[in-house]
Amino acid sequence: MNRYLSTFFVMLLLASLPLLYSCGGTSSGKANLVAMYGLVNGSNWRGADPTAIVSEHKIKVNGTSANGQTIIITLNAKELGEYTFSQTNGHYAEFIPNMASGTERYSTLTGEGSGFVRLSSLNEETSTVGGEFYFKAYRNDGTFKSITEGKFSNVPYTYYNLDEDKYNNTFAFTQGGRNWTAKDISGVKNDTAIILTGACDRSEAWQSIILQLPTNVSEGVHYFGTDVSGVFQSGFYNFPATAGAITITEYNSDTKIIKGSFFFNYRDNNSDVQSISDGAFDVKYNDLTVINK
Repeated sequence: MNRYLSTFFVMLLLASLPLLYSCGGTSSGKANLVAMYGLVNGSNWRGADPTAIVSEHKIKVNGTSANGQTIIITLNAKELGEYTFSQTNGHYAEFIPNMASGTERYSTLTGEGSGFVRLSSLNEETSTVGGEFYFKAYRNDGTFKSITEGKFSNVPYTYYNLDEDKYNNTFAFTQGGRNWTAKDISGVKNDTAIILTGACDRSEAWQSIILQLPTNVSEGVHYFGTDVSGVFQSGFYNFPATAGAITITEYNSDTKIIKGSFFFNYRDNNSDVQSISDGAFDVKYNDLTVINK
């Protein structure tokens, strides 16, 4: 009887081995890790929760470190391959050193800016991109930042359909570690500005974001504190954007559709720096300038 019990337990153990292996950790977890990192003048830089935007002909990858340093890679193409940054081909990179108001960015579009990006992965099934980069970016005062050994992997992207006749009527952002999708969305163009508002369901949270853009805004990156502004409203408090950027991917005055993404920092009631990230909007606005004429 003991011999049979021993054989039974041995067979049971052997049968359980595949289950033990299947529940254990594997290298695939690391392979799917979202990451964006590099060296800035020789010092380690790592973006927390990097994101990307993909359209028919462009890719933009964005990462901000824990101390507010931002790297933005813009690729004027959608095919896998190697590209150089220049002032004429639409490929460029930017470095924002901190989130203080009025901080001037470093860009490969300034001075003797140069660099390289390799798009090695564009996975439409998982909606992720990956690649490597390095660049030397300048400011107008002649100072520069050298970014080397840059890499981004499994960065999730949002796809924007630039079909002029279609829009999704969405306004979303991340705040306090939670993804928010606005319930009430509006867009208005008056004689002086385009005002976009996304307000959350007040049964969940009493908060909203208001973005204000000039009426002649163009496609591309626009930094808060220059020609655009933003406010995060929470309860009875308004927190203006101290720094960050809005990227306009489409602005069509005929169809009255405006699309883009944004991120910014603000200071809370304790003067601590807080962040709004992963912002995106796809809105059809009401043109009051036509009505008033």
